[in-house]
Amino acid sequence: MHAGAVTELPMFPLGAVLLPGEELPLRIFEPRYRAMIEHCLAADGRFGVVLIERGSEVGGGDVRTDVGTVAVIDRYVRKPDGGYTLTCLGTDRLRVVQWLPDDPYPRADVEIWPDDVQPAVDLIPLLGKRDEIERLAARLARAQGFGPAHGRS
Repeated sequence: MHAGAVTELPMFPLGAVLLPGEELPLRIFEPRYRAMIEHCLAADGRFGVVLIERGSEVGGGDVRTDVGTVAVIDRYVRKPDGGYTLTCLGTDRLRVVQWLPDDPYPRADVEIWPDDVQPAVDLIPLLGKRDEIERLAARLARAQGFGPAHGRS
């Protein structure tokens, strides 16, 4: 996935936020999410995570945000009852372009939403002003009654 490209992803609405760079532990027991995880494991292990604004995680009927994070399955254990215990890693911020039918599990067309890259700040000119700033700060402190000139250091 890359910025600007629209891709269909399985989606996992949650009552908590996942940020890029964070770990997400999950216990999967609901049949539709078991199917989703099996799909993800057979593919590249990726799915989207969005916050539930209102409603319930169980059975749908929720209101979901249109911004989230791509999660990648890092480790998993399949339980004897068919459920899963997962550890996932948040990778990229995403924006939902369009929600698709929740059949057989929540899905959406999404695009990667990269952080705006800010230009680097050149601090070298400021370092040259350090002595001047320190002298001004000392003068201001003395004028306000602080420092050695007034004996209130």
